[in-house]
Amino acid sequence: MIGVIFATMAEAGPFLSLSQAIPVDDKPLRVFKVPARPNLLVTVSGMGKVAAALACQTQIREYKVEEIVNAGACGSLQSGPGYAAGAVFCIATAVEGDHEIFGEAPLPIISDGKIDWDQRAARLITCDRPVFDDAQRQALSATADLVDMEGAAIARTAAMYKTPWTMIKGVTDTAGASDRATLNKYLAKVSEKIGKLLWERLKTT
Repeated sequence: MIGVIFATMAEAGPFLSLSQAIPVDDKPLRVFKVPARPNLLVTVSGMGKVAAALACQTQIREYKVEEIVNAGACGSLQSGPGYAAGAVFCIATAVEGDHEIFGEAPLPIISDGKIDWDQRAARLITCDRPVFDDAQRQALSATADLVDMEGAAIARTAAMYKTPWTMIKGVTDTAGASDRATLNKYLAKVSEKIGKLLWERLKTT
């Protein structure tokens, strides 16, 4: 069983439509199954680390998922056309950010999933709040290429349960001070791109 986790319905919508997924639960999480691929389970967690970790744990413990896929939007911390809005990456490592550190900083978690997305690899950092700040973006760029609000929590939870994980992320903005409008402009396009890529890969997996 493969478990797919999206943060929001806006991100999940194209994949749910393409796969003709049907809802099977909505409390505390929105859960969907794919009749054409009984080995697929989709969860819409809600935004943030806590919601994402809960979704991952629920998939593993209650639905017996054997591999986790996190998909959705992210911001870019690097410059250049390769990191512009619309670019898609698979995640090589994920690490938690913007939190109090007592002792040593958390180490990046290395993706160990079996699914090959055939996309350029990137490093992800996960923050508690959206990053729309030039100074914070500059600081985070030394550690990672992309930023989101869920990925590292999913990676850490999956690793605790010794469950392989992969991630596929699409850039909606460059995490700058004026990029809220850019995110809204590109979210639907990026979600559609991710949905198509995800379904093409998973419908035969």
